[in-house]
Amino acid sequence: MKQKPTNHKRRLILDFARDNNLVIHPGGGYEYYINAFCKGGYCPCAKERLSCPCPESIEEVRNDGWCKCHLFWRDLDTFKESHVLEK
Repeated sequence: MKQKPTNHKRRLILDFARDNNLVIHPGGGYEYYINAFCKGGYCPCAKERLSCPCPESIEEVRNDGWCKCHLFWRDLDTFKESHVLEK
């Protein structure tokens, strides 16, 4: 079932990031992920994850510095370092 993103869903993602001390991808990924989730009804990076934000993302950020989707990050320094290393 395809849905348009709602303000409630946007708020849910923002609150999740705030409550878990996470940083949302600063490069505009937020809108991509929320639109993809609402369109497909599952995580755009892992179809077996039926919620966004997913509970697995917290542990992934703790262990790796970012979640599987790269939507949530430990902090901006981790984000910057990972992008410098990719170039």
